[in-house]
Amino acid sequence: MTRFFIPAIVGLLLASTALPALAQNFQNLPLRNPRQPPEGYISVQSGISLSYSVPDGDNEEQQEKALKSFYKIAASSCATLLDTIADACEISAMSSNTAVNSPDGRGPRLSVNGQVTMSVKLKPATAPAK
Repeated sequence: MTRFFIPAIVGLLLASTALPALAQNFQNLPLRNPRQPPEGYISVQSGISLSYSVPDGDNEEQQEKALKSFYKIAASSCATLLDTIADACEISAMSSNTAVNSPDGRGPRLSVNGQVTMSVKLKPATAPAK
């Protein structure tokens, strides 16, 4: 019977040592989520999809060109927002995926899909025209 109590007591002791860590309130920490926009900013996401035909044996070079095109479009996203609705803009996250497939039998196609997340401070609202 004691061989069941010893492991149980050891287990309870180990569990009790973790209680102080579990009791911490992480909401009061000064650190913010890196994806959370700063105070006064909003988060804007933009999806980008590109598709290119791929000549035989040219996958790597075509993929590099396609990714460069994706990054140029992503970089210009802030400029577009600044021209229209934003006073300030900064890219806060970005992801991209590439794939080569042949869905319709007309030869291989390279697809680049991605997301750009930006932290944006909006321009002040203007008074409506009367």
